[in-house]
Amino acid sequence: MGITKKIIITGTHLTPAIELINQLKEDSINWDIYYIGRNYNSHEKTTPSIESVSIPKLGEKFYGFDSGKLDRRWLPNTIAGIPLTVKSLFQIYKLIQKIKPDVVVSFGGYISVPVIFNSYLQKIPSITHEQTSTLSLSTKINSKFTNKIALSFPTNTNNNKYVVTGNLLRREIFNNKSAFFEKQKIKLPIIFVTGGNQGSAILNQKIIDILPKLTDKYFVIHQTGSQNYSPSKNYLPISFIEDIGWILNHANIIIGRAGANTCQEIIALNKKSILIPLKVSQQDEQNKNAILVKQKLPNTIIIFEKDLNSNTLLKSIETLINTKQISKTKSSINYNLLNLIKTL
Repeated sequence: MGITKKIIITGTHLTPAIELINQLKEDSINWDIYYIGRNYNSHEKTTPSIESVSIPKLGEKFYGFDSGKLDRRWLPNTIAGIPLTVKSLFQIYKLIQKIKPDVVVSFGGYISVPVIFNSYLQKIPSITHEQTSTLSLSTKINSKFTNKIALSFPTNTNNNKYVVTGNLLRREIFNNKSAFFEKQKIKLPIIFVTGGNQGSAILNQKIIDILPKLTDKYFVIHQTGSQNYSPSKNYLPISFIEDIGWILNHANIIIGRAGANTCQEIIALNKKSILIPLKVSQQDEQNKNAILVKQKLPNTIIIFEKDLNSNTLLKSIETLINTKQISKTKSSINYNLLNLIKTL
């Protein structure tokens, strides 16, 4: 019999959380995994949170709570959430007391704050992981009570609480095999367009506008989100992508927003990209992410939303397709956070 330990994972950044769960399942230690997340995406209680749907599908124990958050844009939301926050503090305290975990790991979001705070009260070691180049409000609060802050990017601080572990990228991106796409025998250069799981209405429309000029030269794979488009010659619209590894590895150009995970996957796989940062993002996060990609991969093209039109997008594609990417070593699965957890 090997060593058995209990771990609570919490937070709303699901991609690195799921990768950690995969790593824990493969580890030499027998980890008993518990996940604390939100019941709903917002206080309106209309849409189940993504973690409440995804985590049980992995076969892990999920505990959902309703908690308020500090809404810096709309004070009434903060005030309305105070009773939920107080209630969740007591509920989560009792749950942690019952589970008695060996360690707690947070992946951000307001639900993580009562979990980390209650772990601190019960003297349970914890780590909070930050995926972006700037510290979110939840990470700033959690940093007061956690043992280690795991960072995806280097920082200037000398505080030994901060450890650069890098981000946990989904392992699917390193799998470049696909029975479906290998049957297609695609001969043209591939352009992958993505607005994330939710899609991007602005980006979708611009791609549709220039599609006739693209499909005579390129094969376009388009992650559309909730919007539906019909496939045609050299154009494949997909709402949810399963063979993401094959697509990312074979794409000649990736066009998309500048979310943290998207940008870090582009860097990890050394891909040419056109990034359109979300105009309004927390702490100007997407602009900073895009700049970071360009620093690592100078051929990257950044188009701001105000400058995004059919002509700029088409011209950027034509410029980039003929540009050679500087050769760099591709990354692999990152176990740094798991190794840090095992030191606590």
